[in-house]
Amino acid sequence: MESYQDYYQVLDVGYNASSEDVKFAYRQLAKRYHPDANAGDKDKEEMFKLISEAYNVLSNVDKKASYDLSLLLGLYEDEKSQKARRYAAPSQPQYTYRSPVSVYYSKLTYIGMTGLVLVIVASIFLFPVALSSYSSAYHYDKGLEYYQTEQYYAALNSLERSILDFGGKNVEACLLASTILSEEYGQFSYAIEYIDRGLEFADSDGEKVQLLYQKGLNLRGSADFYGAIDQLTKALALWPHYDSLHLTIASIYAFDLDEYAKAIEYYTGLQTQGKKFAEVTYGLAYCYYKLGELHQATQHINNYIISYGFNADAYLLRAKIQIKRGDSESACEDIKKASHSYSGEAEDLAKTYCM
Repeated sequence: MESYQDYYQVLDVGYNASSEDVKFAYRQLAKRYHPDANAGDKDKEEMFKLISEAYNVLSNVDKKASYDLSLLLGLYEDEKSQKARRYAAPSQPQYTYRSPVSVYYSKLTYIGMTGLVLVIVASIFLFPVALSSYSSAYHYDKGLEYYQTEQYYAALNSLERSILDFGGKNVEACLLASTILSEEYGQFSYAIEYIDRGLEFADSDGEKVQLLYQKGLNLRGSADFYGAIDQLTKALALWPHYDSLHLTIASIYAFDLDEYAKAIEYYTGLQTQGKKFAEVTYGLAYCYYKLGELHQATQHINNYIISYGFNADAYLLRAKIQIKRGDSESACEDIKKASHSYSGEAEDLAKTYCM
């Protein structure tokens, strides 16, 4: 009996099949291949086992997500192998051609033939382009629809088809595919591959900035912090006033690389432009606390709490600042406020300073 590897094909359902579709397909096939109805038929018995195995995976949310990811990564590796084989293919043998005998036409004949050729070429070229462009937009819309309904594997398949077709949605498709791979599957390296493909299609600075920003986030997710800053800085060169770029670079310096002075440069740059972000105020308080500049840290964290209200992280940070300043009583009050929504570190500090 043929060995199946794709559980969707085993149950004869699409990659976007609902749980009800999977259940219905399983029941129909189970009736056909159940051992009780096929006594002594080993092939059908094996098929029934395979059907049951496929249903067991595709009917379980966690197993299905893991299986979809394994299919997806297998698809990428197959595509890479095919590309490698194409690039490694030997060059075609060279042939020697004899020059054709010159033929002369009248001017009128030449004009008529030229016009006819142009019409034929235009029709041959424009129709497939128009069809491919329509197909690309259609598959992008389907991919977006699948994404919004959390059918991520089906979304990625549609987005890949959108990119392969000639159309105007290549950058958007690459960005969305990258988002799914990073946020839903944690596959940052594959997400970055889509970003690099998108950069090949990008025409405008706006598109390049979006792609470089996304690439920076993916590199940060994969713990390549300096690589992330490099990409974000390239984006900043194209769009100097993109606040999210400044914030992300500052955040990496502050919370990932412990380079607090660098982070303060970026946070302060936004502040001097009159940009009032909660992340800036909190980030400055955190950096000054880490640098031991407690007066500055206190000033910023107080401003944060006054401006943005209750936040367990903010109260916990202020408690740490107060502990360093030797004010255990005030620290204890903030620790208690933080512990209402914060276990772990707040509880540990409470045992030390609030007993």
